[in-house]
Amino acid sequence: MLQRKKWDVDFLGILASNEEVYESMGRHKAVFINSQNRLQFFFKVISETPESFPRNQILFTCYSTDLDKYGFEESYADHEYTRTNDLIEFLMDSLVLFKPTKKVLSNYGEVYVATDIRLVPKLESYKVNQQFKAVPIFKEEVHKLTKENFADSLIQGKYIGTAEGISIEPDDTPSIVLWKEGKAYSAYGLFDHHEYAHGGFSFVSNYGVREIPFDTWQNKIYREGNENDMLLFVDQETYSEMERELEAAHPIDEVLRETIQPEVTRLVEESVFEKDEQEENAILPEDDSQDKEEEFLEYFIQTTREMGLQYFEKDLYNFHTAMKSNALTILAGMSGTGKSRLVQAYGRALGLDATQLVFVPVRPSWADDSDLLGYIDTKNMLYRPSDTALVDALFQAQQERGKIFVICFDEMNLSRVEHYFSQFLSVLEMEPNRRILRLYSDRISQQIYNSTQYGPEINIGQNVVFVGTVNIDESTYHFSDKVLDRANVITLDVQPYTMLSSRNTRESKEKTRKPYTYEMFNRFRKQEGSMVLTDDELNFLWEMHLKMQKENKSLGIGPRVVKQIDHYIKNLPPNSYLSRKDAFDIQVVQRILTKLRGPEGLLKGLIGKIVEDRVEGLLFDLIERYNSVSGFAKTRDAIYQKAKELKVNGFTV
Repeated sequence: MLQRKKWDVDFLGILASNEEVYESMGRHKAVFINSQNRLQFFFKVISETPESFPRNQILFTCYSTDLDKYGFEESYADHEYTRTNDLIEFLMDSLVLFKPTKKVLSNYGEVYVATDIRLVPKLESYKVNQQFKAVPIFKEEVHKLTKENFADSLIQGKYIGTAEGISIEPDDTPSIVLWKEGKAYSAYGLFDHHEYAHGGFSFVSNYGVREIPFDTWQNKIYREGNENDMLLFVDQETYSEMERELEAAHPIDEVLRETIQPEVTRLVEESVFEKDEQEENAILPEDDSQDKEEEFLEYFIQTTREMGLQYFEKDLYNFHTAMKSNALTILAGMSGTGKSRLVQAYGRALGLDATQLVFVPVRPSWADDSDLLGYIDTKNMLYRPSDTALVDALFQAQQERGKIFVICFDEMNLSRVEHYFSQFLSVLEMEPNRRILRLYSDRISQQIYNSTQYGPEINIGQNVVFVGTVNIDESTYHFSDKVLDRANVITLDVQPYTMLSSRNTRESKEKTRKPYTYEMFNRFRKQEGSMVLTDDELNFLWEMHLKMQKENKSLGIGPRVVKQIDHYIKNLPPNSYLSRKDAFDIQVVQRILTKLRGPEGLLKGLIGKIVEDRVEGLLFDLIERYNSVSGFAKTRDAIYQKAKELKVNGFTV
């Protein structure tokens, strides 16, 4: 059985030399007559290949029949030398655009084939051993944007459409893109990473988008030559020159924003200089994203009520903010409070189907990640995915970047999270384009029969959100600091039971709503930027860190946690249920106090002791001094509970 794998990416190549073919494959000729009495030959790729493409694969086979449309006629009666020489001369003045395909033969051998062949004339400036880079092209006729809209979309990180032939993989971000108007091009850059969804590319520049004219290099490009070309190739030297010119140019975002959105700029300045503290720290919405998020949250709250869940609105806002701002959210609380149902309600509010909302029931017997992900069956040379369906969901999410996927690990502490979840703990801390989950080694991928279906690695995009539910009792394990450092641990409070009689808990029939796409959900998120924590908040965290370090060197607040608290505050939606001060209080509990565990001898001075229904200790004194930052109601309750545990048990967990 012959299997195929195609890459929907254009490569630039040239006819390989005999020496190159011999060095790579052990064959003596780059052009030869095969067993079917047809000319067969090899192209060498001379453009940058996708990150996931095999690094050592530079040769691609092709047949003379692929050149028929360009007027090449093979004379089968001629001598072998004449036939091969005719083809070499025919391709001498051409480079070739092609798409790579891998064929797995019945004997499990692999052949890389050049398909969709397109010849382009070789420029006079061509040099042997030149390497090339692909540059995507955008234009009004195809992408339905004006040049001004295109530039503004680049600045704001909006989706701008697709560019056929360019890699969409997270590690293959082009630092430069082109806008074509008539026969003139403009170059934009420099881009550091990108997202790809149903709306196409969304590019991000860490140092500001810049624009330069492209006229200088227009005589150095290779492209197919059609009006609707979506990419072109330039040599590496020219590409580096373009990058240097863009780096020297002035960012266009301030000028463009003043031209296109003067009113938004004025409002931002007012919010910074004229409004009170809460408004200063609110982030003005782009477009109608704030209204859309408010609409979603109203429907989410309504959905929880219809499902009979009795949670306070502030807890639902806390949960949503954690879900959109953190790699992992953990719902804790006593059994029977509806933690799993809350995740279901969130999925229903987003409009997720059964393939997008995946529940993974954790089993007490799980010992490592093979129980969660699967394993290699070395006897039959197959990858056997776990029956959790997690791997299938992650591969689907990798293919369908425009959809949101919520993965819920139900009762995730029935087994030791650090064991079965170890890969995820490392991967989720990485940059979005480097979140690679490895299933098995690349070295054996060619031997695995179902490697086309289950590749050796999965890229976990930002369209995948992880959440876990936990019960804390004698049948479960506690989390290590490695887990707590990466998670928002939310302990849910339920409303008074009198509310049960005042609400109709019968589940209403689900309304037909358009599901939220990844692009829509991502607009709820505020991206990384300048820190929004105030000096008082930062000073509070620093003093808390010093007090914890003084008592025990293994305790403290790392920079990662501070940044995550800042990102949470930045993503808190404007609302009347959960204030900025209360959100900071919650983060102290969820991100810091969860790790405050140990015996009385180590923690008594820090946590303190109960004296007449209040706690006297270093942390309590600290929150009293910083009462302007927050009332710290949740923090006080948590410290009191821990002090009580120390008094009764001699330790706190």
